[in-house]
Amino acid sequence: MRIIKWRTAWVLAVAAWAVLAHASVFEMPQKFPRHVQLQQQLIQSVRAGRIEEMERVCREGVALLPQDPTWQYNLACALAYRADKAEAFAALERAIELGFRDPAAIRNDDDLKQLAALPQFATLLTKAESLQGKPVDGVPQVSPSVVFMGNPAEIHGSNTVWDFEAGCFKTLFTLRNVDLKKISAYADSYNGPASGVIRGWMTEERASGNFGDLYVNRDDGHSQLDVTNFPGLTPVVYGEEARPHKVHLGLPNTLFGQPVIGNSSMSMTTGPLWRSLPRTIVTDPFQPFVALRLYLNNQCWFYPEHRDHDPENGDLYPANTPYYVISQGSSFSDKPFMEAFAAAMAAFTPEVKRLLVTRQALVPTLQMILRATQRTVKQPDDYLTGAAHPVVFDVRDLNVEAMVRMANALTPEQIPPLVTLRTLKDAQTEPGVDYFDMRPEGLFDTPFAIARVVRGVGRTRSMTIGAAAAPQPSPGTVYHWVVLQGDPEKVKIQPLKPDGSQVTVTVAYHGVYRPKGADGLPTTLQTSRVDLGCFVKHGSYYSAPSMVSFYYLPNEERLYRDDGQIQSVDYTNSAHRYADPLLTMQKGWKDLYTHNAQGQLTGWYRRRTGAAPERFTHRGHRVLATDTQDRPTKACGVEYLPRQAGAGLPPTLTYADTQQRFTYTYENDADQVGRVTEDE
Repeated sequence: MRIIKWRTAWVLAVAAWAVLAHASVFEMPQKFPRHVQLQQQLIQSVRAGRIEEMERVCREGVALLPQDPTWQYNLACALAYRADKAEAFAALERAIELGFRDPAAIRNDDDLKQLAALPQFATLLTKAESLQGKPVDGVPQVSPSVVFMGNPAEIHGSNTVWDFEAGCFKTLFTLRNVDLKKISAYADSYNGPASGVIRGWMTEERASGNFGDLYVNRDDGHSQLDVTNFPGLTPVVYGEEARPHKVHLGLPNTLFGQPVIGNSSMSMTTGPLWRSLPRTIVTDPFQPFVALRLYLNNQCWFYPEHRDHDPENGDLYPANTPYYVISQGSSFSDKPFMEAFAAAMAAFTPEVKRLLVTRQALVPTLQMILRATQRTVKQPDDYLTGAAHPVVFDVRDLNVEAMVRMANALTPEQIPPLVTLRTLKDAQTEPGVDYFDMRPEGLFDTPFAIARVVRGVGRTRSMTIGAAAAPQPSPGTVYHWVVLQGDPEKVKIQPLKPDGSQVTVTVAYHGVYRPKGADGLPTTLQTSRVDLGCFVKHGSYYSAPSMVSFYYLPNEERLYRDDGQIQSVDYTNSAHRYADPLLTMQKGWKDLYTHNAQGQLTGWYRRRTGAAPERFTHRGHRVLATDTQDRPTKACGVEYLPRQAGAGLPPTLTYADTQQRFTYTYENDADQVGRVTEDE
């Protein structure tokens, strides 16, 4: 059961799921996270050759998704190693019946070679060949629903499948124009923003209107766009099969074959994990990848910031991305931005809109237009500053007429490329030595946004990043790297190639600070995030931003020596700043670091309220004994663990000694670092 076979088989399973019982498809959001966990466990057990564990994991996968052919198939592979092959053949036959019908994959699978010499194997191969390409018995086929534009398009089990690779639904619609009239016939029906100019363009057949566009609301109609103002815009509704499973609420979870304007004016308002939906996205390990898929699926999404970007709490977003639009405010603050995007989509010429949708560049181009026309952008060069790329957008800076004029003027030759980013080299930090938290520094790596939580105690943090444009840029294209938010004196961007397609960025510690606004003065809103942007220019237009974010935990107070070495980190949060419990745990101690004459770290002392000071070595071991020069000679390992703080409170971080014991030895009297060995 090789990993590559699992992946290949998994692609087959995506297609196979299209013929699973439609009544269960809406249960997948609840089941999918466990499926992903089991998938990772299976990969690990395959790599380690743990056959019994493979069988156990596959049985749990079959119990979770009994109609999934891939779990059945992999169970057959695990069972093939048993002396009794009967159950393996039964699982293989069941996999074939459920839709795993690739005879070449079955025949050439080394994990099934234990079965290949037996007559039942040839019989099952023949069965797979005879059933290949045929529907699975007893399961209704999924097909697109025909919808007349402007009328509700319903999501139900007969037009919806679960995409295992994307981790979301796919709903199939075929949109038709009931009247078969030209765009000009609907000009007088357009009542959205900038109606004066858009009606004229529609009359002249120089604008697309919103024919072929979908509108998806995911807050149960709480903050709803009036689709009647945008002729052709088709509202998506959730049928009776879907709504009981709550798949119509919260973050988007469906891919469509049409462009989408969508919103969800919801948030988690109570409990220790309160947050807006966009903060949910960037603090969840999986959601940034869903947001990426939606971005490239021509879906424009809008969310209010609700309490996550206000004077009371400051800027709580650990990352800035181009994948959606966050509006300043709470309920209904998203509506002006939805209307502006719908108007800009209507204003594109038909040729340009077709190209944007085909190239998966509709949302990046709309993001570029929104940012380039912000009232804070006084001149073209301001696009390469933070004035154009805030994490949250204020409606007072929205210029809808400028957006629609820019959209309508865009020609096919002027469509800007997309700039993808890739981490080539990154800092390596060790938990329990460089930082103390349960999550690593990497928040996410996606092609258009990369984010790190700076946990290591080094004064600076470096990354080497590669950039590439698609489609292939013309010779002479230059990648522009700029500081969008942060102190330029603390950020160094070093090009490794003349065109800027590879750079090393080094960011010095910022902590909590007040960034400068568009007027050059410090804002009233505190943040602890640094944003970098990468752009290319294509003709008259820059690309949409691709971003790199560095986030500093606001519950830490750090001091550095003049030589840049860490002096102390106070984790007690004496300033009582809010710190996201999904990113860090509260710690009740302060660490004071020691170094030798050469600046090498020798260890640290830890002070906790009400407890005696403790000493740790440079390897994070707790000191048990020292020599006559007060150098550690014996130490024990330390394990960091979450501890429940109380009902309704997030856990705190604590630590305990392990059974590991270490001996430190020194070359001479001047050696303050020593060499460490683990005791047997």
